[in-house]
Order: sequence, then structure tokens, then C-alpha cells
Amino acid sequence: MMKRLFHILIWMSGLFLITTPLSAAVETTPGEQAEEFNVKEMILEHLADAYEWKIVSWDNGDITVPLPAILHSKTSGWHLFLSSKLHNNEGSYNGFYIAPEGKYKGKIVEKDASGAEVRPLDLSLTKNAASLIFSSVLLIIIIMSVARSMKRNPMEAKKGFIGFMEMFIVSINDEIVKPAVGKDHARYAPYLLTVFFFIFLNNVLGLIPFFPGGANVTGNIAVTMILAITTMLVINLTGTKEYYKEIFWPDVP
Repeated sequence: MMKRLFHILIWMSGLFLITTPLSAAVETTPGEQAEEFNVKEMILEHLADAYEWKIVSWDNGDITVPLPAILHSKTSGWHLFLSSKLHNNEGSYNGFYIAPEGKYKGKIVEKDASGAEVRPLDLSLTKNAASLIFSSVLLIIIIMSVARSMKRNPMEAKKGFIGFMEMFIVSINDEIVKPAVGKDHARYAPYLLTVFFFIFLNNVLGLIPFFPGGANVTGNIAVTMILAITTMLVINLTGTKEYYKEIFWPDVP
């Protein structure tokens, strides 16, 4: 099973690379003096979101996977193009460019009639968004594979990756979900386990320093906000009368 999951991961990474053209961004010129290596700058660049997914860095440039830029300008309407066009056309394409500094640093901007930098409506697929899709698909494949194996032979002692996942899931359910939720744990266990493994998988992929890992998905405040809102809705929309009683009419001493 572990070998099969490894092949699935390699297949998904290869498919992503095949269907997306690679881009080589040249950052230095032959006569340019090499700058001193800055560890802090490298780490911050690694953690930051981007419009491309870096695969490897060379002395004379980077090999990256360009991601689709989806923009809407108030003056020119909708635009759809690969982010590599922003690097292959002297840093600008159709009036859009990535701001090198200022409050919009690292974001796609354009200039209005007065010459000021403004942000278009940006629905681009960034590195974090692409990694989020990749990890979600990978999580579905893993969980569905484990579920099919358990359903096919529920009484058989599992080995290898399936046995590890069974032990992992039972451990989280029995030692975290049950004590925290109580008698209604079975009702909320699917959601809580899904959230746990979603965060766990994205953190593991974030620790991998090479493609398709390295994205800082769970460090994005938008992901944290969506998880918090979803959890709030699940709790408040499915809360029992005992839950609301403790909020509005708690027992007094």
C-alpha cells in the first residue's frame, strides 16, 4: 500500500508538471557580482505566497511552474494568462506587473490614470492555493484507499500503511475526540478527524523543501479563518439543547 501511495504521489506530481509549462527565470547576468547568501531572505521567500511554484534554483536562474493569473481590471476587464508572462516580457504584461516594493510588494498591480499603483481583482491560483488543491486530492485518495480496505475486510488484521493509518485514526479518536466531545463524539468524529488530517498533511508537505512541498498553507490566515468559521457553524448549527442551555440558562450555585 505504501508503494502504491508513493506511485500515486509521483503520478500526481508528474501530471501537474506535464500539464503546466515550465519557466526558467534568469536572475543574474554573467558580469553581475554574486551577492552574499542571506538566510533570512531565503526563508521568508520560501514561506511567502507566489504566482509560481519553484522547483529548483540554479546559479543563473530558477526553474518554476507558472500558475494561472486571473485578473479583472476596472479599465480593461478580465485577463487570463500564465504568470511566466510577467517574467518573460520585461516584468510587465498587458499593463500588469508584480510590485517590487511598497504596500503591494509581491502582488500583481497596475497603474491607474494618475500613475498610482492599484490592485485589480485578483483571483489567481497562487502557490498556496495550488498546494491546497494538491493536498486535498492526496488526502481524499489516502482516506478513500484506507476506507475501501477496511470495508472489504473489516475483521482482518491490517499491515503496512493501512495498519498504521488504522492505529493513527483510532488513537486520535479515542484519546482526543472522545474525551473532548463526550457522549456525542461519534456525531462529530468525521468532521474533527477530517480537519485534523487536513492540517497534519499540509504541515508535513510544508516541511518538504522541494516540489510539490514547501508551501506555507496553514500559515495563511485565510485558511485559519475558514477552519474557524466552519467549526463555529458546525458547533452552533448542530448544538443540542444542553449546549444552548449552558449558554443562556446555566445552572447557578
